[in-house]
Amino acid sequence: MSSLPSELVNEILLRLPVEPLIRFQCVSKLWHALINHTDFIQRHLELSIAVNRERTLIFKECDVDPPLNCFWARFNDEQIDRALTKIRQPLRNEKLYTQILDYCNGLVCLHDYERGIAIWNPLIRRYKKLPFEPIENPTGFTDCRSGSPDLAFGYDPVNDDYKVMRVVQFYRKIEKIEATNAFAFELKVYSLRAHSWKRVEEEWPKELSPRSSSASLNGAFHWLVGPPTPARSSETLLAFDLATEKFREYTIPVQSDDDSVLGLEVLKGCLCICVNVFVTRNDVWVMKEYGVISSWARLYTIEQGAVPWTFEYCKPLAYSKDGKKVLMEQDFAYLFWYDIEEKRGTRVRFRPMLKSFQTATCVGSLVLLDGDILIDPRQKKRNKRKRKSNPAEGLNLLVEAMEEVKRIWCAC
Repeated sequence: MSSLPSELVNEILLRLPVEPLIRFQCVSKLWHALINHTDFIQRHLELSIAVNRERTLIFKECDVDPPLNCFWARFNDEQIDRALTKIRQPLRNEKLYTQILDYCNGLVCLHDYERGIAIWNPLIRRYKKLPFEPIENPTGFTDCRSGSPDLAFGYDPVNDDYKVMRVVQFYRKIEKIEATNAFAFELKVYSLRAHSWKRVEEEWPKELSPRSSSASLNGAFHWLVGPPTPARSSETLLAFDLATEKFREYTIPVQSDDDSVLGLEVLKGCLCICVNVFVTRNDVWVMKEYGVISSWARLYTIEQGAVPWTFEYCKPLAYSKDGKKVLMEQDFAYLFWYDIEEKRGTRVRFRPMLKSFQTATCVGSLVLLDGDILIDPRQKKRNKRKRKSNPAEGLNLLVEAMEEVKRIWCAC
């Protein structure tokens, strides 16, 4: 192996999935240092995103008591594994409900209702649990927190950092609830690189309240926001830049009403707004050019008659390889492929059947390789009975990988 140029070894390893790379760390100290280097991890991630390597669906089961289980299924274009594999997630508490907050770059952010938050890489089974951060009431707003905190998770490319933002809204009872001095916000951001929280000095626009879950794109968190009163009107898109820690606002092409609800998602690198008109249709609008208001365009409309079942809420998860179909999550209970040209849907079925779930999509990623190892106690017992790993096994796998890379290069 010493006769191989280091550049060639590096290129070969970059083309491998995460599972063998985890094993190859034991081949030598040099390989361990290479695979754990930040530049290697970033290049491996970029290649995974470019070719959709190890694209995986993560399912967080909801309609069980307690809701502890997660599952995964690999999918390549329209071929999705029908048999789900159960995996252990880091926030397992039999008394608390765990929810998927958001996901990006192969990481999934989970949280529960006791302020427990974890960033998790399910493909390499590593995680980092965030330190507890108390909520600080603004002056004059005592014990008047409005609902649960709004959370956001995403990537800051300027500082090469993964961040979680917590937005806590407070109110106080005064005669005119619409007054701007009736509301206050506490904003804090967690940095994975620093493993700590800090207060955000920039003020949240007091006349606006979050009306959707967050969506992360282009180094910014985004929410659909509107007046804090119950009336559904004047909704806009609010963005928080993770590098500058400044807010900016954009108009949107649609508004909700009493018969519809808006959701914010990210689809193939574009912000999109899902308009769900109850038991009628689902519209999806995309911002084709980020930050350009005039680039909003309707991508498709799913009428109730286009699929042989009724639905209330749908959101897009991923495109097919040719871009003609979109994988949709329906009512937290089903997945289906929607053909944009043919205007028809085909349901995806799994075993075991899950009554209710949340979904996340991941690619092969080594981010959080330095995180805590998530060990299933049952797997730990099985591993004790196995023989010790043999470094020669890793070398044999490397030879196979080299042959595969050679075949690919010759075919190009």
